[in-house]
Amino acid sequence: MSKNIKHQSEHNQSRLLVRQERYMSGPLPSPDVLRAFDDVVPGDADRIIKMAEEQSLHRKQLERKVIDSDISRSRWGQILGFVIAIVGLVVAAVVAVYGSAIAGGVIGGGTLFLLLAYSCMECAPEAESGLISAISNCRNI
Repeated sequence: MSKNIKHQSEHNQSRLLVRQERYMSGPLPSPDVLRAFDDVVPGDADRIIKMAEEQSLHRKQLERKVIDSDISRSRWGQILGFVIAIVGLVVAAVVAVYGSAIAGGVIGGGTLFLLLAYSCMECAPEAESGLISAISNCRNI
């Protein structure tokens, strides 16, 4: 019987399973992976690095365009807002002097209110509940 147990223990060998995982983050693989690519296709590591550099440059150019566009749009908004304010106040003054003082006051007050409201909507765009809450929540006043 002991001979039979000895024979069974020789067949029951231990197995060791090793699992290796690598997690990479970023535009480039690790140096080991780059070397492996270069071993398979010479010059491949340089091509991969060049692609990452070109992609980074492209992303930076797009970000620059977005920033420049935002600045330009903001500048035009300020210029046009100023023009609208001046026109509204001039019309209010003309109406008040040559027509009705009440109508001039309403036009002038309405112009100033709309400028204030627009300014507050710009500083608090998350105020979706309306114009009055945006004005009351505005910190630029």
